[in-house]
Amino acid sequence: MKKQFFQTLKNLQPWHKFALVAGFTGVMMMTASPVLARYRPAYRLFQPYAGANTVNYRKESLPSTIDALSREKKFSNLVYELKEAGLLETLKQEKDVTIFAPTDAAFNALSRETFNRYRQTENRSRILKYHIVVGKVTEEDMNKGGKTTFEGSAVKIQVNPDESVKINGANTKSPSIETKNGVIIEIDRVLTPPGF
Repeated sequence: MKKQFFQTLKNLQPWHKFALVAGFTGVMMMTASPVLARYRPAYRLFQPYAGANTVNYRKESLPSTIDALSREKKFSNLVYELKEAGLLETLKQEKDVTIFAPTDAAFNALSRETFNRYRQTENRSRILKYHIVVGKVTEEDMNKGGKTTFEGSAVKIQVNPDESVKINGANTKSPSIETKNGVIIEIDRVLTPPGF
């Protein structure tokens, strides 16, 4: 039986051999990483290495969410605001968080009226908590179109036909930043909770 199999392989045309090798390689790749094959590009924004067990050793060497935010100059306003609201320590203690991170440009784009309301202590804390999701964003959350935030209200997750993602109408930037205790997703607008 073995002899017959190898004889058949020997008699194959070069392009048949190529097709056989390519097919075998494809099957092996899909078998080795079945989870990666299942996730859509939009979902990878929330789970950059979802299901990839081979990176567990690497995850421990990643910076914390706060350290990663602090390293990026474009998030300096966000880091300052989190500190002022007393949320830095809370974020350090959370094991899995997704942060929708407005850039400095997003903070600078706030209207004077919105900014003045935002600066009130209770509003600052509420708005910043609206940018934090405790736990992972799942594919089910995306299918439902939203996820409850640390503030208590839900953000709307919209996946466009081109697989780009909007959070409450704010554009997200891919790839997201994976950290030791979560994921940072850059957005181009400061989100405001319902009724603000």
